[in-house]
Amino acid sequence: MRNESQTQRSLSEVWTTRDLLPKGRLEAFSDGVLAIVITILVLELKVPGLSEDKHLAQALGHEWRSFAGYLISFVFVGGVWIAHANATRLIKLGDQILYRLVLLQLFFVSLLPYMTSLMTAHLGVNGQRIAVPLYGLDLLLASVMLNIVIRYLGENRELVIDEIADEELHEIAHQRRSTLTLLAIATALAVVLPSVAVALYLLATIGFVIAPLQLARRRRRARARRVSPAP
Repeated sequence: MRNESQTQRSLSEVWTTRDLLPKGRLEAFSDGVLAIVITILVLELKVPGLSEDKHLAQALGHEWRSFAGYLISFVFVGGVWIAHANATRLIKLGDQILYRLVLLQLFFVSLLPYMTSLMTAHLGVNGQRIAVPLYGLDLLLASVMLNIVIRYLGENRELVIDEIADEELHEIAHQRRSTLTLLAIATALAVVLPSVAVALYLLATIGFVIAPLQLARRRRRARARRVSPAP
């Protein structure tokens, strides 16, 4: 019985080892996709044409929708990159499920250039009640998938570097909830108030960028309190 139990345990360890994958390939692929997405976003900005009765300042002013869409999408991709970097620094390995979750998350991120163009082309004109919610839905799904990735890492301790990393991952996922809620509200609101929803999209994406800074500040204060001698 003992030999059989040891054999089963050994086989389980072998299969677990086979499921584990290096995190370097995950980071490299994700960084590459995010860099390409940002590059495509900026290439979508067109130089406005001029006429005799139209100044450059006026022409640029007419392109405000494109600039607004680029700003929101750029900040969002930057927030995804920061959150992804914060999460992957806390792990030592990946596995088959993690790779597929990240791939699905990157699928929604890769749609951003198209969704941004769709929204900016129809913002303020006919079709905005469809284009603006679709853009928000893409942001929301990408954000939800990122949270699922972070929570998956926190629940699989064989992938993280230590127990402190496990706690930090749960804290990151928890902190993103309020911004996710705001993004969901904005997406629903886009059906009736598209312009207000766009402003909320920008607010939510800025929140994704600022949240890691607030979390890092709280951790530094907590460490300082532990290290400082008692009076």
